[in-house]
Amino acid sequence: MSEKLGFSVKVSGTFWDKRPSYSILLDDDLIIESTINGVESDIHNFEKELDQGPHVLKIRLNNKESSDTILENGKIVKDMLLNIESITIDDISLNHLMWESKFVLDQPHLYQGQTVEHLDRCVNLGWNGTYMLAFESPFYLWLLDKI
Repeated sequence: MSEKLGFSVKVSGTFWDKRPSYSILLDDDLIIESTINGVESDIHNFEKELDQGPHVLKIRLNNKESSDTILENGKIVKDMLLNIESITIDDISLNHLMWESKFVLDQPHLYQGQTVEHLDRCVNLGWNGTYMLAFESPFYLWLLDKI
């Protein structure tokens, strides 16, 4: 059994020099690869036929370098981020459910004295890595279980 779902992903960038480049994948299928257009948010709409079972929507920040973050007196004054503004599946905004995610960094980073390999509940991507939102098909049964 499968179902066709419509997706809408809205992302924006915070940047001072170089624009964030990103990819959107469903499971491991590349849906789009793009760069933030400017000050407006990018909205990507697509449909996908999904088999029953677990799935993962992935959003990747691809091009962050250490030179994209400027520190003054130990504080960030300029940075590059990819911001996940909203995720909608079948015209239903996931609102708080989009926070039930994991952001897995491509490489571990030292942050506030600790080594970070992933962050839970992160929608502002400041390192190269992959935001992952797990859900299931049938979507409406999964959604009912979550609300």
